[in-house]
Amino acid sequence: SAGRILSTARRRHFSAPMTFQQPPAVRSQSSHGTEQRKSKGLTPRLFSRSKSSSRSAGAAPMRIEFRVVFRNGGVACDPFATYSDSALHAALMSALPEGMTGNLMPSTDSKGQPAVLVRAQASDINTMYELRSQVVSGDFMSALTRHLRSHVKSERRSQRLEISKRADAGQSTTGMPEPPAKDADLDSMEAGANEMTIMEEETVWEKIRLLLPWQNDEDKADAEMKSTKRELQQARQALKERRQQVAELEARCNELTERLATMSKEDCPASDAIESIPPPAAPAEEKYAEPEPVAEAPAAAVNNNPTAANYVALEELTPEQWQKIKDLKAAYLAAGGELDEYGDIFILRFLVDKDWKYEKALKKAKSTAAWRAKSGVNGFRKQIASGLVYNEIPNIKELFTTVAVSNAHSRTKAGDLMTFIDYGSLDVNKFFKLLDNSQYFDINNFILEYVSYHSDKLTQETGALVRQFMVIDAGGIGLAHVSLRMFIRFKPIMPLADLYYPELLGGARVLNAAWALHQGWKLVKPLLSKQIQDMVGILDCKHTPGALLKVADPEAVPDFYGGTCTTIPRPAVDWYPKAGMEGVDAAAICPGKKLGAYMRRTLAPDGAPLSSGTK
Repeated sequence: SAGRILSTARRRHFSAPMTFQQPPAVRSQSSHGTEQRKSKGLTPRLFSRSKSSSRSAGAAPMRIEFRVVFRNGGVACDPFATYSDSALHAALMSALPEGMTGNLMPSTDSKGQPAVLVRAQASDINTMYELRSQVVSGDFMSALTRHLRSHVKSERRSQRLEISKRADAGQSTTGMPEPPAKDADLDSMEAGANEMTIMEEETVWEKIRLLLPWQNDEDKADAEMKSTKRELQQARQALKERRQQVAELEARCNELTERLATMSKEDCPASDAIESIPPPAAPAEEKYAEPEPVAEAPAAAVNNNPTAANYVALEELTPEQWQKIKDLKAAYLAAGGELDEYGDIFILRFLVDKDWKYEKALKKAKSTAAWRAKSGVNGFRKQIASGLVYNEIPNIKELFTTVAVSNAHSRTKAGDLMTFIDYGSLDVNKFFKLLDNSQYFDINNFILEYVSYHSDKLTQETGALVRQFMVIDAGGIGLAHVSLRMFIRFKPIMPLADLYYPELLGGARVLNAAWALHQGWKLVKPLLSKQIQDMVGILDCKHTPGALLKVADPEAVPDFYGGTCTTIPRPAVDWYPKAGMEGVDAAAICPGKKLGAYMRRTLAPDGAPLSSGTK
């Protein structure tokens, strides 16, 4: 029966259910049985017909129509513009079942693509259902494209022979179509049918909407795209919520950090309270193998500008800006702040830090005035202004035996003071043995005041805002350098420059960065503002050589970093502790094989002679 033919056909191309309507001939034969079923309250049977049944004499022929879409190279094409009418019609007649006739004409499908409308007819219902089954299964399309390739190739061969004969005979070939040299375009040809209709005269028996063979892939791609867009939207929403949570946590951290920093050293957890926490035991001689360097921040991603902050020339300040300095200076003093002869420069940094937004600068200036009065750093600055030298800072000589550090060593191309710290040379156990948290807290504040005072002084002398450029060598650090007790000691200190010394840091480079450094940076980074974070450039071992020559002249860079400086220049060399001074351990001063060895040339008894340079 017709229903059996339908069930055995391949159904992969169906996208809509079929609808049936009985032909008049069948309707007349089954009307009696139908009336009987109705009289008994039963539902009439759907149309079915045996394949062997014959149509009534003189019945109109049955017609079938469907559209065929051709693709070549994955793109829909117009076969009438690509192939000849004769080849198309010959291919159609070869593909149709025996006993059927048909024709084709240009058309478009429901999507507006070029298509071919195929119309075929048959007087025998079996032949019509045979074609229907072939169209549904796709076999008719395969036969159609196969015969079309054969006919087109045959036409092209005839054309090539005709052109060759005319050329050999010396006849003109102008106006003759020139076929392609090869038939590769035919190999990528494919066809699919859709919108099939079966009818008898004007009565529609059946309508089927078929999917083109490649529409399965297209629908799958569309579904994947929609799914990806949906996942992207969900991810963005989750990211928005997570950022809000991070912002709230950062605000809380900043609040607690500022509260911690403003505490006096008597009640600061970084001094007495933390001393009660027993540090983890670490053997004095234990060494940590340096991991393979990682290229987390390649040189191309690092800002090579000498400072991340804006260049500020005093002579270029406008009268309005000088008035803001005057007003903020008065407000700072009214809030309990203290200023010296470089007070204008000190106040200028707050305004530059806040992009000359007076209210924001005023808020930070008042906070700084309160902290300076409570922490005692005003007294430190007075001592420095009165002539206190770097090597006279309390406990600085002990610090010099635990780590190699060279504050305000030289100047960058922009005029900033360049400080070097070989963090890998730090003897962690000795660092905790010789200095407690309270002593190191004071040392750090003294150094900040020392650099701040001399930066203000140089700004007044040179006419351009001077900052500090930090160079931290992370080569050789291990787990002990990023341990919990190190984090506890540094945590109250890390945000001080950001909170109370605006525009003092102009930039920083971390050299020879390895795995342990990145773990430490993850701990420290949340304590710093976004502005300070952006000033820090992290370079691995591969990108360290020569990196400092981009920010400073060779004579200002130590030779082991690619510069030409072999000894500590003045005035820095006159500030540092050196052999012969009371309380200086000449055998232990400036540890390390890089910065430490470089500094010992000058500071140790058997070092090189002092540099006569002034840079």
